[in-house]
Amino acid sequence: MDISQELLVKALNESRDGITIADARQQGFPLVYVNQGFERLTGYAADEVVGKDYHMLQGDDVDQPEIAVIRAAIAKGQGCVVTLRNYRKDGTMFWNQLSISPVHDSEGVLTHFIGIQKDATDKVQLEQQLNDLIYTDPLVGIANRRRFDERFRDLLHVAQRIHSGMSVLMIDLDNFRQFNERYGQAAGDECLRMVGNCIAKSFSRTSDCVARYGGEEFAIVSFSSGTEALRAHAHKLCEQVRELGIPHGDSPHGLVTISIGGVHRLPNRETSEEQLIEFANRELLAAKHGGRNCVQIID
Repeated sequence: MDISQELLVKALNESRDGITIADARQQGFPLVYVNQGFERLTGYAADEVVGKDYHMLQGDDVDQPEIAVIRAAIAKGQGCVVTLRNYRKDGTMFWNQLSISPVHDSEGVLTHFIGIQKDATDKVQLEQQLNDLIYTDPLVGIANRRRFDERFRDLLHVAQRIHSGMSVLMIDLDNFRQFNERYGQAAGDECLRMVGNCIAKSFSRTSDCVARYGGEEFAIVSFSSGTEALRAHAHKLCEQVRELGIPHGDSPHGLVTISIGGVHRLPNRETSEEQLIEFANRELLAAKHGGRNCVQIID
């Protein structure tokens, strides 16, 4: 069936998706064609992008793992499908579901890459909202037990693979039952939010996970530099909680305080999340028996 070039271009321009063609035979794989769907999606006119490469849509946001997936596929002359952050001409970000496919000539030589782009912003935002519902504690606004368990498992596997030390802390508000009885549940909820946010700010690295573990108990898993550094950090956290200045008439300190139990270990293949949690809880109990408002960490 013969299809005229005019009809083909018209059909491509009728597509709601952005369609691009890149020359695989030239360095940098410059674009040689974009349709009107691409122009509508990105705000760029065809004459502004033809001769340039896909990277222009990434701006300075170049640390996305999906970019490495694209590069690896292109280097092998293969296709891929990724969803990544791209930026329109006016600077607004959108989530781009990008499908790249190789095109070969009659002799099997790779000549072009075809890209099909869909605006996946609404889909990604909905997924993020659902994840927030699933993985966020609704009262405190930090990770919940489910998120902690999954993140803990992932971090433990990384620590075992790269032979890195791992720290686990269990934190409990001291005399919290008496606090609720004296000041009421609304005050107790606000106390949990304040303390939870304080803990989250203290352990805010991407390699940290802070969660409300249950009731008035919080949990932290982290890569740390060693036991002494972890103890110093935990003591500082106790001080920061006291500095919140939350009154507590049933506390010997007159303020809300926390107890912290923890463990720092270099995990081996047999080390489990349950073991590390058990060790940390044992030290938390020792901190409670030691007078509360204190830190008990072992290695």
